[in-house]
Amino acid sequence: MKLSVLIVEDDDATRERLEKAINEGGQFRLVGSVGFFKAAAFFLQHTSPDILLTDLDLPDGNGLDLIRMLREPEVKTELAVVITIFGDEEHVINALKAGASGYLLKDDDFIEINNAIQQMVDGGAPISPSIARYLLSELSLPEPQSMINCSHLSVREQEILVLVSKGYTAKEIGGMLDVSFHTVNAHVKNIYKKLSVSNKAEAIYEATRQGLI
Repeated sequence: MKLSVLIVEDDDATRERLEKAINEGGQFRLVGSVGFFKAAAFFLQHTSPDILLTDLDLPDGNGLDLIRMLREPEVKTELAVVITIFGDEEHVINALKAGASGYLLKDDDFIEINNAIQQMVDGGAPISPSIARYLLSELSLPEPQSMINCSHLSVREQEILVLVSKGYTAKEIGGMLDVSFHTVNAHVKNIYKKLSVSNKAEAIYEATRQGLI
């Protein structure tokens, strides 16, 4: 069965474009499309779509709070992608810390939205190229050696982190390193703990900041 998607976007024209992209892409099943925080919260609590695709600035709330709802035990939705006009570092980092697995800008080609969602489902962390370039430029200055070494990642953990940052799934990484994907996932959990992060997108950002990748 196709994974289900909930769209949360208050601009009618943008919401219709997103609906069209999901419906015509054929990879996912659109189960809801709303423009308000309260309606989205109801969907998450009572329908639990597989994927949340949300704007940040809503008329009656903040998309970050919707993403945080994914941590609640009664909400079964596991993945969240932000699609917004805000491309500054503060908005991006706040979204990743809230639990977003991807961050896209509204001026991106909507035809590619399905590919971005699929990348996230496969374990990647889709981020708009313009945002990725901006973050990398902001993080280009070398960190002090004490900061670089503070996470104490093992050689194998660093290998896996580099492969994760390139978009490879746990299964693909396992094949490359000749270990099971369960072993890869165990390493990933250890990486998250050492970097004090909760998802792949945040791990990639933090590892880049520390000069680990």
